[in-house]
Amino acid sequence: MLDVLAEAIEGVELHADAGELARALGLRDRLDAKVTAAVGAFDAAELWDADGSVSMTAWLRIHAGMTSRQAKRLSTTARRLRDLPGVSWAYRSGTLTGGQVDAIVAIITDRTLPLFVDQEATVLRVLEGEAITDTVRFLQEWQARAEALLDSRDDPPPDPEPRRELHLSPTLDGRGRLDANLDPEAHDLVRTAIRLAQAPYTVGDGAKSPAECRADALVDVCRFFLDHQHAKVGGRHRPHLNVIVDLPDLLGGGPGRTSDGLPLDPATLKKLACDAGLHRIITDGPSAILDYGRTTRTIPPAVYTSLVVRDWGCRFPGCDRPAQWCEGHHITPWEAGGRTDLSNLVLLCSKHHHRIHLKGWHLKLLPTGVVELTMPDGQTRTSRPPTG
Repeated sequence: MLDVLAEAIEGVELHADAGELARALGLRDRLDAKVTAAVGAFDAAELWDADGSVSMTAWLRIHAGMTSRQAKRLSTTARRLRDLPGVSWAYRSGTLTGGQVDAIVAIITDRTLPLFVDQEATVLRVLEGEAITDTVRFLQEWQARAEALLDSRDDPPPDPEPRRELHLSPTLDGRGRLDANLDPEAHDLVRTAIRLAQAPYTVGDGAKSPAECRADALVDVCRFFLDHQHAKVGGRHRPHLNVIVDLPDLLGGGPGRTSDGLPLDPATLKKLACDAGLHRIITDGPSAILDYGRTTRTIPPAVYTSLVVRDWGCRFPGCDRPAQWCEGHHITPWEAGGRTDLSNLVLLCSKHHHRIHLKGWHLKLLPTGVVELTMPDGQTRTSRPPTG
């Protein structure tokens, strides 16, 4: 069946025609619906665990080449549609568009989901053929009425404490995207702090936009906390950021990176170096003891720091866990004669560190820096060394 689909796709030629393009997008929606249903079944059976993936999202990143945001969105949609058979059927049949399904997943909460399931058939009749703006408006109104109904019921279950969520994710261009969901108290607190820290907004050529001013204010709030807090164990003062840069690049205006591998442009490096403490990390050469041989099983700080500089994060193929989530792993076990030096160590997150110690899983660190994983079924995967 998939071979037939591949041949059909190969033979398709789309033209800049409104009707043709709209129909093609509708057909893509129906294919996406079938893929989403399959992802939901795959996830429910936890088949992603077979090759060491930590979640459905991670599996999609590895095997489908998706970004974390794409993979998370597909996983969330697939999981929600398992509870909404009517919506899933309407999606597959083309009655609902992908945009309408996204709206349902985004707006209907866990609390109102049982009510939505009860009224699913009625809601679907209303949404059929509706524009996306009208769909969103209807669902928002439905959600508000459902919340009010649940609040008015006799002896309603106590609401849980308002949850606060914040996601800070690296983007493909090396920057970061911040997204938060705050309860009213936290929202007012954060908004007030940003307002007070924000420089006065001025109008004119070259002036920063209000959004840029708010971003600068948030950075200033965080910097103030780091400069003045003394309560956190292991709390540090300037510098707050570990920056990796070769000495010639530092002196000659070259780029650098953070310990997690995010690139830093020369201008940012110069700004940081103006007000920072500098210390060296030797990854090769006689100036630092990086080979502790058989004298200790515990990885000493100098070796671990160099390991972080070399590996950036978990080296299990396909894993994106950063260095702060990782542990040092002896490729040849210490008790079997393995040495505590960089040639016998890799960073692994806790999940994959446990996995690699199970029967049938083997890891090699090749002289080129490539990590080679052999799974119990004999398949091999590789992880190239980070660059920079």
